[in-house]
Amino acid sequence: MLDLVPGSEEDGHSERSELALQVRLRAGEIVEHLDFMTPRYRDVLLQTIMIAADLEIMTLPAYYGALVNAPSFNDRIAVASAIQDEMGHAQVMYSLLEDFGVDTHDYLFIRDPQKFRSFQLIEQDIDDYIKCVTMMMLGDRAGRVTTMDLEEHCSYGPYARSLRKVNFEERFHVLHGEHWVKHFWNHSAETRKRVQDAVDAYFPMAAAWFGVPDHMKKRTDQILYRIRGLSNDELRQKWLAEVVPFCTSVGIKVPAHFDTDKSSYVLDYQEPILFDYETGKWDFTQVTWDEKFRQWKKGGPIKQPGLQRLQNESWGDALW
Repeated sequence: MLDLVPGSEEDGHSERSELALQVRLRAGEIVEHLDFMTPRYRDVLLQTIMIAADLEIMTLPAYYGALVNAPSFNDRIAVASAIQDEMGHAQVMYSLLEDFGVDTHDYLFIRDPQKFRSFQLIEQDIDDYIKCVTMMMLGDRAGRVTTMDLEEHCSYGPYARSLRKVNFEERFHVLHGEHWVKHFWNHSAETRKRVQDAVDAYFPMAAAWFGVPDHMKKRTDQILYRIRGLSNDELRQKWLAEVVPFCTSVGIKVPAHFDTDKSSYVLDYQEPILFDYETGKWDFTQVTWDEKFRQWKKGGPIKQPGLQRLQNESWGDALW
């Protein structure tokens, strides 16, 4: 028996349409046009694309410091190329949003920066090249795990197809990050420490990219509608299965390991934990989820000023 979830509309026709769509999605149908969506499906899909757009656009303020502080012209070109890719990914998302009737100019340039829904990891001031390539190794990998799942499983055809180019470029970012992380790890004691310090700061943020543990997840509509194929914990496990072996092979210490009894990767700390922005380190003392949510909602140090600067278009003269 299909475990169907009726829509919230009281109108019988709307409810029948909702259940019929769920049956078709369970059978593997791909939605190609907005006319074939129910209001509930449309809302879940729209919110997913909006968050993706916000995450992509946050790369510019986050990577700005790495761009202007890059140690060589070639390094600056590499950072600029990564930013250009991410802005292209944002443009893909904005194009999709326009299909839903969203005024993307107002959405980007007029909206209150505090209403942008990005994640803690990408709200940091990534102000040097070593931090940047470490972020690519950890953060771009987290983003790619998410978007690969969307490309493979999303029931909205235009969104899934739009992610082919996105995922190709994200793979390049991950490989670029891995290459230079290895280089700096082996370059000198000073650069090795900087790599480890960046991993210490970013690893728990990247692990949290995928959201709360599955047992806390209240809304499962993304899975119900085949917007996503994997749960938060399943996505996190895929990320850990890639990043932990890589870091171990290089010699980088990470707070996670493979548990043979569980046959899975596990974190060496118990969420929720808080990042201390004054010391730049994690307090691994377990706190409440309400405290964790407050830190996430407040946003990282680059979110508000970075988005305000982006909205005021005050970037051009300083970039080169």
